[in-house]
Amino acid sequence: MALLKYYTKKELLSEGFTHYGKLFGIPVYIGEIDGIAPTIATANFIPEFILYIAQSIYFNLESLMNINNPAYEPYFRIRVEGKIE
Repeated sequence: MALLKYYTKKELLSEGFTHYGKLFGIPVYIGEIDGIAPTIATANFIPEFILYIAQSIYFNLESLMNINNPAYEPYFRIRVEGKIE
């Protein structure tokens, strides 16, 4: 796995990515958008480990929200911005 991966549109479509957007404010490519667990890959030369760091920060904050409201259910907020054409 390369530290800085660049995808061409042809590679993205062949690997199943159909949309682009943001996850935790980080630009990502999204595949299987209608499925239960969409496929996510970072975009714009951003290393994959940045998502792991952002995820740990985000879910620590979500757990604090859950302390005050036990009925709250944390989930990933994926913002879809457009389709890869």
